[in-house]
Amino acid sequence: MTKLYADEALYALLCKYLLGEADKAERQWVDDWLRSDPEHPGLLSALEKLLQDQPHIVVTPADTERAWQSLNARMGGRTVKWRKWWMAAAVILFAAGTGLLWLTTRSGRTQRFTGPVVAQLTDGTTVQLEDKAQLLVQAGFGRRQREVSLEGKAIFNVTPDAAHPFIIKLGERTIKVLGTRFMVDVAAGKRGALRIHVDTGQIMVTDRNSKDSVVLSAGMLLEQQGEEVPFRIAAHVADASARQLVFSDVPLSEVLQTIEMIYHMHVTADAALLQLPVTATFTGETAENVLASIAFMTNAEIEKKDTVVILKKHEE
Repeated sequence: MTKLYADEALYALLCKYLLGEADKAERQWVDDWLRSDPEHPGLLSALEKLLQDQPHIVVTPADTERAWQSLNARMGGRTVKWRKWWMAAAVILFAAGTGLLWLTTRSGRTQRFTGPVVAQLTDGTTVQLEDKAQLLVQAGFGRRQREVSLEGKAIFNVTPDAAHPFIIKLGERTIKVLGTRFMVDVAAGKRGALRIHVDTGQIMVTDRNSKDSVVLSAGMLLEQQGEEVPFRIAAHVADASARQLVFSDVPLSEVLQTIEMIYHMHVTADAALLQLPVTATFTGETAENVLASIAFMTNAEIEKKDTVVILKKHEE
C-alpha cells in the first residue's frame, strides 16, 4: 500500500471528490475544507479545470519542477500557497505511472456536485444547488446524452438541444426537458416527496411506478408526496418561493387548487361559486389575506370547519 503524506492525501481526496468517488464522510470533509478558507474554492476549481482540460502530458518521476510548472500553467499562473503539496502530488501521480491523462479519462466518469454551489455543465447548462443538494452528472454527458440525477433542491437553467434532451433522474421519476428554467426539490430516499416549479419553457415529468406523466409549462407547480402517489398540479404560479400568484379571469376552482398547494391547506367552495372568474395578483401574502381578497371579489363568506376552509355564497 502506498503511504500518502498529509499534503498528498489532501490532493488525492480532492481528486476523489471531483471524480464523484468520495463517500459521504469524505464529501462532508471537503465541504468543510471549502468553507474554512476563501481561497480553497478557487484551488478546487483550478484542480477541476485541470482534470477536465488536460489532454496530454508527459513527465518523468524525476522531473519535479516540470510537473509543477505544468500544473501551475494550467491554473492560469495562480500563486498557490501550498506549492509543496502540489509538487508532491504531481510527482506521486507520475511516479505511479498514471499521469494526468489517466485522471482526464477518469473525469469522464460520473461527476458529483454538492450544494451550496452553482454547477456549470459542459453543455452550458447551469444548476444552482441549495445546501446539501447532490447532483450526479452521468458519464458521457454532452457527448452521448445529457443525463443527471438529483437529490435535494436545485434551480436548472437548461441549454436547448433538441437532439439530446436533458434528463433528470429522481429515483423512479424522470424529468425530460428540451430547454427551460425550473426548480426541482426532491427529498432523499426512493419515495421522497417531489416539488417542481417551471419558470419558462416546458418539461415532462414521469413516474414509472404509477405510470403517471404530465407536461408542465411556465407558471405550473407540481407536487407529489411520494412515488406511486398521483401528481398534484397547479397553475398561475409566477414564483413559488415568493408566493407570487397571478390570476387573470381564472375560474375560482383553479384559484383554490393553487392556494391549496402554495399554502398547504384544504379550501373548498359552494358549487355556485366555482366558475366565477378571478383576476388578481398576490406576492408574499398570507393565506388569510389571499382568501379574504378572493371572498370579497366573489361576494362570499369564509367559514372554517376543522382543517377545511369553505367559501360560502353570501346570502342577501
